[in-house]
Amino acid sequence: GVGIIAYLFSRMDLHGLMAILRESLTQWPWLLCGAMICFICLYIGVIRWKIILDGRGLRMSWGRVFSVFFIGQFFNAFMFGSTGGDLARAFYAAQETHHKKTEAVATVLIDRMIGLVLLDFIALVMLIARASFYINHWVTHVPAFLMIGMNLLTAIGLVVLFNINRFQHWSLLRRITNHPVIGPIIKRTLISIFLYRRKTGVLFKTFLLSLAIHLLVILECYCLGRSFQIHLGLIAYLTVIPMILAIAALPITPGGLGIREGLMVALFGALGIGITQ
Repeated sequence: GVGIIAYLFSRMDLHGLMAILRESLTQWPWLLCGAMICFICLYIGVIRWKIILDGRGLRMSWGRVFSVFFIGQFFNAFMFGSTGGDLARAFYAAQETHHKKTEAVATVLIDRMIGLVLLDFIALVMLIARASFYINHWVTHVPAFLMIGMNLLTAIGLVVLFNINRFQHWSLLRRITNHPVIGPIIKRTLISIFLYRRKTGVLFKTFLLSLAIHLLVILECYCLGRSFQIHLGLIAYLTVIPMILAIAALPITPGGLGIREGLMVALFGALGIGITQ
């Protein structure tokens, strides 16, 4: 992680960077607004996970849910991808619910799955709606094709997941589910996920909260952009931010470092914004 950060700084115009940062301090209301929205998004994430836990009958106190969620955020900073902290969150959640460890881990999977599926869908919708932008700039082609591929894999994964009985005859799947150690865990996890299909109220609430988080993150980026003298409309941010976040979630580098920044430079560059900004 330190190596990637050092590499990123070595590629920057540090003089120009410091000038932009100094200028941003004069725009402190935008900076403060962006920081506040960031914390609001995190708190909504806590509420979303608590709703999922309660929906499965896993009674963790608000204090413990808050603590474990933010421990996961800490691990997100240096585990691979921007969702690596979910492993830590699942571990701590399992410790909190000794009698239902697999079910606790499943709540983390569902929490993340809903958020990522919705994020991929938003990115795909904007890719279609702003097709001319992605076609006219060559630097956007690779992220666009990658986003299409991610949505195809997501769709295939959901089809397999919710029609698992039709694929049980596959030899690989049969070997996994019949494994003496892994098999029972996978089966209990799948059962826990399937049970949520009957809890439409829980799924509807988590969907709305996930949508609120994604839209607020875009607004957060808009506020920070204004502090850095980036004068783009919200539609421009809505066009590129979901795609950047979705691709950065892939487990390629610690905390998505370098992937997110490279995509920022490429996609905002296509919108006419300088590299340093």
